[in-house]
Amino acid sequence: MLKMLFGRTLLVAALALCFVRVQAAESSELGQSAGTITVPAGLSKAQIRDAIVAAFAGRQWGVTSKTDDRVVGYLKHRTNEATVTMIFDEQRVEMYCVGWQVHKTTGAREKPEQPKGWLNNLRADLTKHLNRTASSK
Repeated sequence: MLKMLFGRTLLVAALALCFVRVQAAESSELGQSAGTITVPAGLSKAQIRDAIVAAFAGRQWGVTSKTDDRVVGYLKHRTNEATVTMIFDEQRVEMYCVGWQVHKTTGAREKPEQPKGWLNNLRADLTKHLNRTASSK
């Protein structure tokens, strides 16, 4: 009986460890958190997605994918490159960024670097688009 209980405890612990590793992998794929934007009340997910796409497009970011709950943008400019994932619902938009400094002559990624100015501009533009959409209702 004790042996069976110990075996089940080990199994539960192993499964819990696997779950934690999967969660960590998903988080690291998104990159570092780049902030949260509160969504004005009354906007639909489609309106939020459109505002996110407009914010990316307004800053010349390419939209690499969009689904019902996330939009991914990509930009490479001079010595910086970044992918920003925005995960959203009706209350908030969570931003995540994977950024790199790019070698001038070879184009190789040298080191991780968050493009703070780019992220600030995206946050500001998205907030404006969301507020404009909410006020036009």
